[in-house]
Amino acid sequence: MHPRHYRLRFISEITRSIVVPQVIVSSVLFLIPYKLSAAGYAILHLSAMPLSIFLRSLYESYVNKKNAERLGAVTIPCVRGNWPGNLDIVMNLVKQAHHDYPMQFVSDLFSEYNCKTLNLRILWSDLIFTIDEANVKYMLTGPGFEWFHKGYYQQERAESFLGNGIFNRDKEEWRVHRTIARPWFARDRISDLNLFDSYGTTALDVMSQHATKGGAFDMQDLLGRFALDAATDFLFGSCVNSLHGALPIAGLAKMGPKGSSIDDEFGTFAWAFEAVQVQLTRRTRIGNNWPLFEMFSDKTRKGNAIIQAWLRPLVDRALNEKAKGGKDGKKDEDHTFLDHLVTSLDDAESIRFQVLNMLLAGRDTTSTTLTFVVYFLCLHPDVMMRLRQEIINEYGDNGMPSLETMRGLKYLRAVLNETMRLFPPVPMNLRLSDSIPHVFPASADSPKYYVPPGTQILYSLLLIQRRKDLWGPDADTFRPERWLDPDCVRHLVSNPFMFIPFHAGPRICLGQNFAYNEMSFFLVRLLQKFERFELAHDAQPSASLPPSEWTGAKGRKGIEQVFPASSVTMFVKGGLWVRAYPAVSG
Repeated sequence: MHPRHYRLRFISEITRSIVVPQVIVSSVLFLIPYKLSAAGYAILHLSAMPLSIFLRSLYESYVNKKNAERLGAVTIPCVRGNWPGNLDIVMNLVKQAHHDYPMQFVSDLFSEYNCKTLNLRILWSDLIFTIDEANVKYMLTGPGFEWFHKGYYQQERAESFLGNGIFNRDKEEWRVHRTIARPWFARDRISDLNLFDSYGTTALDVMSQHATKGGAFDMQDLLGRFALDAATDFLFGSCVNSLHGALPIAGLAKMGPKGSSIDDEFGTFAWAFEAVQVQLTRRTRIGNNWPLFEMFSDKTRKGNAIIQAWLRPLVDRALNEKAKGGKDGKKDEDHTFLDHLVTSLDDAESIRFQVLNMLLAGRDTTSTTLTFVVYFLCLHPDVMMRLRQEIINEYGDNGMPSLETMRGLKYLRAVLNETMRLFPPVPMNLRLSDSIPHVFPASADSPKYYVPPGTQILYSLLLIQRRKDLWGPDADTFRPERWLDPDCVRHLVSNPFMFIPFHAGPRICLGQNFAYNEMSFFLVRLLQKFERFELAHDAQPSASLPPSEWTGAKGRKGIEQVFPASSVTMFVKGGLWVRAYPAVSG
């Protein structure tokens, strides 16, 4: 069944769960020679569905236990909720998304059960959650890559937004997309730096205007605009010019789906882009029954319409130029990713989804990391001072970074890596096992775990990259120096899946080098111009401040001065409001 037909899939499953047991009961009653009272008929029919669920659950448990024994494994520890079908677990997962620290409820479950892999068993169906890097490696590399995929249910949730793009397909269709896209990201281009400089300069000018007045501004919003303008120019050769639009005003800004929000054209596009991601995350947390809440209205429709209305004329123009058959007169350096795509594809919808997938990666992951870098620089002025000194020593107050010299900025790379360790841009991902049983490999403190066929497995990079047994007792502490410690580097080399912010295996991010170059370039220019940043708590929308009950909690939750949250990517709720202080030359 095509992922677009989610309502039909849901109705079909409901029919099997509700109607089939009723038909069986009716057939049995028709065949037996006894007459029951009306109350008896009612009781039998009402008990048919829960009885079928109970019997199915017993049968699945029996089969799983036997298969596990046959494969020399054990079944994964199952979370025992207080309500039938672990409905209280579902409610807590949804509640956490809105009111608690990211992944806090899941982290507490792992602590309670003292393990790194759990079966949440939602509505009597297996749902595995793991923070074991060995399991992640097993799924993403080697033979496991062919056994564990994004899967139908993930494609269904994201189909209206990402369509048949590279992030929403598996197997041969994914390989075709990857083959087409790989050459474009296989080399560094000097023109990329010109792109970063153009939009970075505009963003820095906006910051300078606020700094001159001593005013607060939303750094997350500004970095999102910088990344969006650079990404749209890089991908399409046409920029949305969001940096020239109206900006959120301290004290007047509205809460958007993720950060702050305004109502101009950029605000509409950004709202749509972010609102759709938030809805996709809600679908994931609800599970396979999410169509129940969108049976009569696709909650991504409005946002997707805005996004597609912007993309459609760009793609149509590129295809029209291709149809003319002439050369576009551009140098190789000036070709865009869209130009590259239309040489291989003719279907407008497929091209739109492909570039949209890349826009998601190019805009949100970069702006997310830069936002949290600035947040940490506000909290750690010593890191700010050391990082700025490294940059000034290399480039002075106004020297232009190059691809070669940026590779020598060891502390800058350490700051970026430490930020992505604590706040990976994509904090959670998932896979679906294929139609045969599998076994997660045993590790030092975990047995071989049995994975039933057709089971969804969630894994959290945020929790893996904060595990104290991997990163030491200060795993929750922002300490870039760990990346310069030879012992830490050796440990990471021997166990690379303890840090995979750009994913890993055959599906590793194609734009990893592009992202590092963009973030490094921007931070060099930023710290050449400014010597200090401070959080502007007075400008932060009150609804986005960390709740008072977080104070004193374990881990980062107890010390955070903003409200981190996540949809597809991480963000700061209500925006990151700061004040900037220009550097004094000489």
